[in-house]
Amino acid sequence: MGDGRRHDLDALRAFAMLLGILLHGAMAFMPFPWIVQDTQKSLAAGLIVGMIHGFRMPLFFVMSGFFTAMLWQKRGAGAMLRQRFMRVLVPCMLGLVTILPAGEWVAARSREAAARQDEGQGAQASENTWLAAVSKAVAAGDAGQLGELLAQEEEAEGPRPPLVDPASKSPLLTTAAVLGHVDVARELIDHGADVNGRDQGGRTAMHAAAFMGKAEVVDLLLARGATPLPKGPVGDTPIDSSRVDAATTTMLAGVLSLPTPDMDEVEAGRKRVRQLLAIASGADPDEAEKEEPRRVQGNDDESRRPGLAGLRQAYTAWLTSEQFVVPLPPRWMPQSLFMGPIFGHLWFLWFLCWLVVGFTILAGLASMLKLPTPPRWLVVSPAVLLWLVPLTAIPQLFMGVFGPNVGPDTSLSLLPQPHLLVYYGIFFGYGGLLFFVGDPENRVGRRWWLLLPLAVLACFPAAAASMGNPVATAVPQVLFAWLMSFGLIGLFRAMLRSENTVVRYISDSAYWLYLAHIPVLVALQTWARPWPWPPLLKLFLECVLATAVLLVSYQLFVRHTPIGWLLNGRRGRARRPETEEASTAALPSPAMSPPDVA
Repeated sequence: MGDGRRHDLDALRAFAMLLGILLHGAMAFMPFPWIVQDTQKSLAAGLIVGMIHGFRMPLFFVMSGFFTAMLWQKRGAGAMLRQRFMRVLVPCMLGLVTILPAGEWVAARSREAAARQDEGQGAQASENTWLAAVSKAVAAGDAGQLGELLAQEEEAEGPRPPLVDPASKSPLLTTAAVLGHVDVARELIDHGADVNGRDQGGRTAMHAAAFMGKAEVVDLLLARGATPLPKGPVGDTPIDSSRVDAATTTMLAGVLSLPTPDMDEVEAGRKRVRQLLAIASGADPDEAEKEEPRRVQGNDDESRRPGLAGLRQAYTAWLTSEQFVVPLPPRWMPQSLFMGPIFGHLWFLWFLCWLVVGFTILAGLASMLKLPTPPRWLVVSPAVLLWLVPLTAIPQLFMGVFGPNVGPDTSLSLLPQPHLLVYYGIFFGYGGLLFFVGDPENRVGRRWWLLLPLAVLACFPAAAASMGNPVATAVPQVLFAWLMSFGLIGLFRAMLRSENTVVRYISDSAYWLYLAHIPVLVALQTWARPWPWPPLLKLFLECVLATAVLLVSYQLFVRHTPIGWLLNGRRGRARRPETEEASTAALPSPAMSPPDVA
């Protein structure tokens, strides 16, 4: 590699960036609150999302830690901080006022277009079905029309379809509960709806009604035999749902396409809900109102038991505490410092800023105290998993406090959620440690042919099957992230040892492609939404077209412009390999790395 480029990492960076487009593209085909809900659903799309999300960002931060350490050693702390300021913080701040508003504008137009599609020819076939008509009546709160439809179906021959929304697969009773349509909920129950039925996230209509403070619906559900305090996937009850802070409530209402809630009205309804649930569960409603979430369960010993369950509960309560709710930009609405949706898909740049500052402090202390680096074999041999896995499992135990998932949580807020900052800090720190100890024999990922199948065929299924149990899922989830990271590093090193012109161009454009892909992808998803095509075919087409459009925009408006200079530095300057700067993205460009990082 005479030009000093690491072509393997060059290709890996491009691959990882393009995975971001695939990840967000697949979300439209699964029951997930993504901007566009495609008319077609696919289990394979959910597997794609879970698998990519399980390793992609950990891999980003391993690479970023490696190149941050390289910059720190080669150029010093001051130069490294200046470079990260210009290539990470500045694009992040500019993205907040350009890319994110553009995405919000496209999202609003997307919702309008989806409504028109559902009223027009694109959804005509679906509207002619009985279930779609029932779903429409539920959403409109038309109990009379709903009753007629349900009665007609009972007179028809054959089994009746389940009373679920055809798009989201959520029980229609949950839809009626969150909207507060009492008469609609009564009609559904009268015609066989399960009062304790659960949605895709494992919660009931009681959770939904409590969340929005719909006391009349709660009263109806209780009268029809619903369990007062059913537990959600993380042990959360409707009482917990009724205590969600105002910022999160407003955010989730927007995600669910609900009108902006009047929080005074919602809180008044929630207080009445808590009283009803306390009485139904045999607790004193006055005492219950003073207590913390889940203490009204009376005989629920688990909520009082010390240990991980108690720590997770206390941590969740702390994260969502009203003490962290303050007015935040861009609309200066009350939002939680830990929960507010500030950074969107640019959150990883904000995390990188925090980690770079932390790295500078720790690396400076280590240098000042002349601390020795650990033995190389402990960092590059398989023995590394003996300390990486248990260390990473600690923050992993606090993942999924708002719902189980494969992969890490997501924090879009002004203050990174602490468990996530620690989690990504471990991957970032390992990347820096790898640079300092060196790997001249390329031992990291050498057995990629074993690591990747083990991760995909063993760790991922185990993580998916156990994700509802934070203890059982911790090790397989962490193993999946580390084995995929090591395996992909080894695979790309084995396959790409010489320059490829196409790969080099894509690598140069990857930062821009990821930053700008949301508005383009959402527009394409909206366009293709009503097509009755196979989901994976639509996903492939949307991702290919989005990538093509973004590449054209990169060539015409970014590559040789100040935007390109900001993201990747000025082009055409000769640089010595040993002083090359790292790329600006979370996966810094290996094209700018020295040939021998040891």
